[in-house]
Amino acid sequence: MAVAPEVGLVGVKALVRDLKKVESDTSGPVLVAMREAAREAAQPVAIRARGTLPDVSGDLIASVRVNATRTGASVRMGSAKVPYAGWVEFGGRRHHPHESSRPYVKTGRYLFPAAADLATTVAREYEVALTAAFDRVRWTNETTNPGAVHD
Repeated sequence: MAVAPEVGLVGVKALVRDLKKVESDTSGPVLVAMREAAREAAQPVAIRARGTLPDVSGDLIASVRVNATRTGASVRMGSAKVPYAGWVEFGGRRHHPHESSRPYVKTGRYLFPAAADLATTVAREYEVALTAAFDRVRWTNETTNPGAVHD
């Protein structure tokens, strides 16, 4: 009768430790690199949205911004000074500063279409930047790490 081969995983504990460290270290180089990568990857969406927005005063265009999140980014439009941004993007009825309406467009007119059109490009840029960020990390079980701990 044949004996089943044994398979062992070396370095799982060290990997878990590394991943927990990355996850918990909010000011560490990996999360900082992830935020910066996401912010840069999302910039084309903001640029395209700014270029297509109708804005006489410039306030709406100026309100389009990229915000970093913990491990990513978002593109936002509007502010307390520009409360009508949602109405411009999607339409509907508004009561302030005056009663007005425009057709409701579920998919948006400016920001959301820009995000949809550029989604593949943004994801590709983010992937490249993340790979570069992870390549800069000194992992515990790297073969290039002479003091590697293999547990």
